[in-house]
Amino acid sequence: MRRLLLIITFLFVTLAATKAQDAYIDAIGLRGGPLAGVTYKHFVWPVSGVIEGIVGFNFLNDRTVSFTGLYEHHLFINYNLNVFGGGGTTLAFNSSTFRWQAEAIVGAELLLDTMPLLISLDWKPGWSILDSEFVFTEAALSVRYILRQ
Repeated sequence: MRRLLLIITFLFVTLAATKAQDAYIDAIGLRGGPLAGVTYKHFVWPVSGVIEGIVGFNFLNDRTVSFTGLYEHHLFINYNLNVFGGGGTTLAFNSSTFRWQAEAIVGAELLLDTMPLLISLDWKPGWSILDSEFVFTEAALSVRYILRQ
């Protein structure tokens, strides 16, 4: 696991050393991991405030559907690479269960120079508000298309 994180970090840093690109305003894409789905990001403050929405489907957990809203603060290392952290809430349900979770998120995001794409890797732990327990920790890779710069 440590080796994989080192390789991913090396790739982010190497790709970020290329020609700088303007920051984006809106981006939509696919999120992969235990919770696969669609993700949308929108900058709400000119420099670093972002709202992210995720509609997900968990194939491993009895066909759970979830809706997530997050607020994130982005810290730009350069125009291509930024790290972010924040939090929000998720509502998840299937035919027999309903969950309401408070969640945190941390990750890194890379803006590609050659095409209007973002690649991000994040970790999102959750706390079940109704059950008062740590319920889910998710690492995911997302690829987003930049709609507006």
